[in-house]
Amino acid sequence: MKRKIYTLSHNVGLLKEIDNNGGQFSAEEHAYAIEKEFGETVFKTRENLLRNYLPDNILKLGALGFLIDSIKKNGYKNILSLGAGQCVLEYLLKMSLPKETKVIACDFDAFFIEKAKEFFPEIIAERFDFFKDEISSLSSKLNLEFDQAVFFGSAYVMDDTEFIKLFSDLKNIGVKQILDFHAGYMDWRAVIHNYFSPLASNSIVRKIFHKPPITVEGYRGKFHGYSRNRSELIKLYKNSGLELQGEISVAGYKYVALLG
Repeated sequence: MKRKIYTLSHNVGLLKEIDNNGGQFSAEEHAYAIEKEFGETVFKTRENLLRNYLPDNILKLGALGFLIDSIKKNGYKNILSLGAGQCVLEYLLKMSLPKETKVIACDFDAFFIEKAKEFFPEIIAERFDFFKDEISSLSSKLNLEFDQAVFFGSAYVMDDTEFIKLFSDLKNIGVKQILDFHAGYMDWRAVIHNYFSPLASNSIVRKIFHKPPITVEGYRGKFHGYSRNRSELIKLYKNSGLELQGEISVAGYKYVALLG
C-alpha cells in the first residue's frame, strides 16, 4: 500500500511558490527553497550548519556507527552516499575511517553540493539527480569503482520504476553492497494510522465522513516521496536483481535493508 508523502517542513509560502501542480521537488526548486530559507543562517558557516544539523539528527549517528563497522569489517575503500543532503553524515563518516578511504556524497541540490565543497573538502561532493542521471556516468567521471552505496533516508523519493532502475544499475556497475536506511518505511502502526486515524491527512475515516485532507493555510504540502511497507520494498529489491542479505533497525531508521 504505497502512499504519497507531503511535506510542510519548509515555509508554507515558499512551498506554494515553487509547487508545480503537485509535482515533486525538481533539483532547481529544492536548491532555490533551501538557499532562500536557510542560505544566510544555517549555511552561513560550517559551524552554523553542524550546530543546526546535529541536534535534530542525533539518532542518525546510530546508523552511522553501524555503517562504519560494516565498512571496516568488509575492507571497503570507496563509499558512495546517494541523496546526501547537507553531507554532514558523510563528513563524519570520512573523519571516522582510515585516511585512504574515499567518501563520495551526492545530491541533486546544487546549493547543498556547493556548500559541501566549501565546508567539507575532505569528502568528494558531486551532483547526482535520481530522476535524470546515470550512475555509470558518475563512476566514469570520477574514475572510481564504488564498493558500497548508501541511502541515508533518501531512496523513498523515487517511484517504483526509478527505484528499480537505480538499484539495478548500482548492481550492474559492480557495487558490492547497498545499504538502504529507508525513511519511507511503513510499519503496521503506520498502516493503521494512515488508513483509519482521523489525524492522518487523507485516511479512510476522513473520506467516509467527507472531511478534506489536513492542511496548513489550505495547503497539504509539497509532494516529496512515497511511504511503502516491507513487502513492497522487498518486491522492489527483488525486481532490481538484488539479494536481501539482512534486515535490521537502528536508531533513527525503523527499517534498514542490506543488499548485494
